[in-house]
Amino acid sequence: MNKIYDDSFYNSSVKERYLKNQSEPTKVSYGRVLKRASSIEAKLGRDLYDFNLSEIKQALLLLKSTKMTTVIATGIIIQNYIRWAIEQDLRVDNINPLDAVSSDEFYKQFLDTSEPSLFHHENIMKWVKNCINHQDKLAILGIFEGVYGRQYSELLTLKMEHVRRITGEPISYEVELFNETSEGNKESRIIPITTELYNIMRVANNEEVNYKNNGLTFEGMRNNKVYLTKTNYIVRGAEDSRTKVEGDIPAAPALINRRIKKISELYQVPTLTPTNIRNSGMLYMAYKLYHESGKLAKDEYYAICERYNVGRTRDGGYVYARLKKDFLNMENLESVYGLEQLIV
Repeated sequence: MNKIYDDSFYNSSVKERYLKNQSEPTKVSYGRVLKRASSIEAKLGRDLYDFNLSEIKQALLLLKSTKMTTVIATGIIIQNYIRWAIEQDLRVDNINPLDAVSSDEFYKQFLDTSEPSLFHHENIMKWVKNCINHQDKLAILGIFEGVYGRQYSELLTLKMEHVRRITGEPISYEVELFNETSEGNKESRIIPITTELYNIMRVANNEEVNYKNNGLTFEGMRNNKVYLTKTNYIVRGAEDSRTKVEGDIPAAPALINRRIKKISELYQVPTLTPTNIRNSGMLYMAYKLYHESGKLAKDEYYAICERYNVGRTRDGGYVYARLKKDFLNMENLESVYGLEQLIV
């Protein structure tokens, strides 16, 4: 985990004066960046508003972000803070170093590429295969194929009765998913799933025990397995854990986070997170669509957004500019799947 966050501001009276008239969401996002810069400010002995471009680069490098939009947003926050300081006659000169920065190329240098955040389909399937528990397999492959929802509601409400076999050859399946929106409403949609995911769901639905540490045993371990709760939902927590439920209700969202966190630790892949698994699935779908159409344009982006239920607008369209900038682009297709494989 990247522990670069500070709990306090450098030159707090100025920072608090700057944030005083901002909206609450802005206070949170801007405050997070300004606190993050405090270690550099303390080292240099002066406020962020007096940084030159080289020193601002040091602050941006602390971000260790894998997303362009996050890096750019941080740059804009720093730029706005320096702009305000100039208006308040706090900066030693009236030059804002970031006003001269206009292209994404400047911010690209601050992307953290030390650990992969997008995974090849073969790696995902290898990790799925190596999981002992089908409940764990389901967490990874389900998210990879688009079963997500707000707080994993689509994954946590999976039932075998929601799966249907599609008539025809080869054999294929689809599943009805149920998502709980932020307003507390329930919405449903149907997506196709692979035969691999269907078989994992089928076995996971009948699992009665879950083996700790993927079946590995350690000296002093009293018991290497736990019994799963008995509900009609496929995803179930352990009877003797914090995920214990009473009645036929879905497990808590924290269950998914814990399972994937444990898998990432066992495989020593710290960036194997639910978000990165989903993004990897979206990139794999982009890869397949590119092979079919020879392009990655509006129609392909809309199909991906529909499958993964992201970016939907009120008029039924999709906004995908941020996805494209962050990871869903030709550059990453070439990086993860190889340029030679993208030739149709």
